[in-house]
Formats: sequence, C-alpha cells, structure tokens
Amino acid sequence: MSTVVLKDVHKDYGKVKAVRGISFECADREILAILGPSGAGKTSTLKMIAGLESITMGEIFENGRLVNFLPPEKRNTAMVFESYALYPHLSVYDNIAFPLRSRSVQLKGESIDARVLEVADMLQIGPLLGRKPAELSGGQKQRVALGRALAKRAEVLLLDEPISHLDAKLRHHMRRELKKYQQALNTTVIYVTHDYLEALALASTIVVLNMGVIHQTGSPGVVYNRPADTFVATLIGQPRINLVPCRIQNTSAPELECISGDGSFRVPCPLPADQLPSGCREVLVGIRPQFLQLTPNLDDDGIAGEIYVSEYMGTDSIVEVKVGDHLLKVLTKEHGYRIAQAVKLQVLKKDIMLFDAQTGKNLLNHREPDASHGS
Repeated sequence: MSTVVLKDVHKDYGKVKAVRGISFECADREILAILGPSGAGKTSTLKMIAGLESITMGEIFENGRLVNFLPPEKRNTAMVFESYALYPHLSVYDNIAFPLRSRSVQLKGESIDARVLEVADMLQIGPLLGRKPAELSGGQKQRVALGRALAKRAEVLLLDEPISHLDAKLRHHMRRELKKYQQALNTTVIYVTHDYLEALALASTIVVLNMGVIHQTGSPGVVYNRPADTFVATLIGQPRINLVPCRIQNTSAPELECISGDGSFRVPCPLPADQLPSGCREVLVGIRPQFLQLTPNLDDDGIAGEIYVSEYMGTDSIVEVKVGDHLLKVLTKEHGYRIAQAVKLQVLKKDIMLFDAQTGKNLLNHREPDASHGS
C-alpha cells in the first residue's frame, strides 16, 4: 500500500509564501496530478514530499507514517526532475544504476545489472546503455531519468514536469508510455504539470494549485465540467472558456435571464431564483467554445453577431464572433465563414456556467456533471 497525505502544509522562503496550507490525499496506485501555472507552488510541494525541502508547517504522511523529519533516503520515494538531472560524466547504465549503489538500497553486482537491464528493456533504451547524456536526444534523456527513478522500485514516484521540454508529438507518446509503466508497476504517482492536457490524460485526481493555494481537487471530469471558479475554468480547456459579464434580470419570460451591459448578449439563467445567493445579480456567464453552435441562418433564434476572425485548424475551425462589445470563441467543424458575416449563436441551457462576478466562484457546483461533456 502506497498512500501520500498532506495536511495543512505550508512552505515559506523568507517572506515568500510558496505553499499556503494545502491538504490532499493520493490513494494507493493512483496517478494524482498537481496542475498550475509557474509560481503556483507545484515543485515546492513535490520537494517537500520527497524530503528535499523542509516543511514550514503541517504534516506529510506516507503509508500512514509521518515523514516530516525523515531525510530523502529514509522515504520510499523516487523523483524525476524537470531538468532530468543526469550525471554528464556517467553512462546511461551508470546513471540508472547510481541509486542502486546507495546505502539505502545496497544492491551488488549481478543484482544491479539485472535491475538496470530490466528497466532499460521496459523503456526501450537497451542500445543506449553505453552512451553519455550528451549523446542523447531529449526524449532519450527523459527515459533515462525515468529509468533511474523506476530502478529504485520506490513505492511513490514523483514526476516534476518530466516531458515539458519535448515536442508535442513526443509528449503525446510519452503520456501514453508513462501511464503504461505506472499500470505495469502498480506505482503511486504524483505528477506535476502546467499542461492541463497531461493532467486530464494521465490522472485520476487533479489538484489545481495557484499561488500556493488549492482551488479545486477532483476527477478530470469534475474539474473540466464543474470548475470551482473562473481560475480553474480558464486554466483547463482550449480554446479558453468564454466569460461574459452579465446581470441577472427578471424578464417577461417565465425564467430569469443573464443580460450583458450593452444588451447584445442574453441567455437563460441556469439557476432558478430561489437557488441564487442572496443579493447576487452581477455574474460571469461561462460557455466553452465547443458548446456554442454557429449558424448563418439569421431567421433562427439565438444571439446575433458577426464573424470577427476565423482560424482554420484542419478538422475544426476556431471562429471569433463579435457580439456587441464582446468577442466569443466558437469551436466548429464548419469552415468558410467570412469576416463581418452576420451569424447567430445558440447554446443549450445545460451548457451555461455561472460564476459570481465578485468572488469568481462557480454558482452551479451543486449540479451533477453531464457525462456527455468529455474533455
């Protein structure tokens, strides 16, 4: 059993508060992703779990054991760094074997050789064992760094943006490989990334971190379909979610409406009046670009606008539509829209998100996510 639990963990660097009281649990044999932008506190969190950074306040448990004051070699963890941190003067073989010769592992001769060859075969780097890091490509270095961590057979594998330096095609390939290795070894993994696609593809739980504070913890489906606030909503998804400032108003319709200040944008309010927070009238309406439907038929119902710009992306197009003072992105499989062409936008009520304009909090988080809305 390999679990990691953080309880109210803080990390200060002098006056800089890098991590501000975060708590989460990584279950046995789970991949948990810590997702956030630069400066969020992701790497500091990983280093505290590994024992490479001291904890200012709080508690970290591994398999139920408090490890706050244990040195790295006494923790059953292995870490892969963003920079790979390979020893340039050592061969691939010796880089992978290095932790196996430490006092905490203490393997000898044939046992080390067997472990290195096993890992090299798994990662398909057997022919590279005699090379030095300078002779390797970025993808090969990444595999060696991962192999060094896997060879230790630690119960918890800590990955700090291990594939961020690779090109898009190789990153996609390595995402699949990492998941395959994790399942083959039944290892618990905590994976740090700034790329939401990596988090969605790899993890069963995502911790969204910013400025040392957790904004949301949940499954990929929950953080995508039910973001806790506007930060999470804009961090996850491409093209970025449309956010339109609106005021909730009573109209002649049987339900409330969200209407922009210039009146050009109006959609039904997805919450009934009795479920709105008291006094809440100023909101941000959120609609993901793939949930907006674009039609050139001006006789249809919908939001009137005109094409501002269209980007052809192969199977899809990203179209920006000017609606009054607002530019709304639409992801569509239809092509050929012209600049300044008049169009209508349509959206289903269930696809509308609603955020408090002051706090940014999602007002709809009581709803169950729609399984049809994949990531």
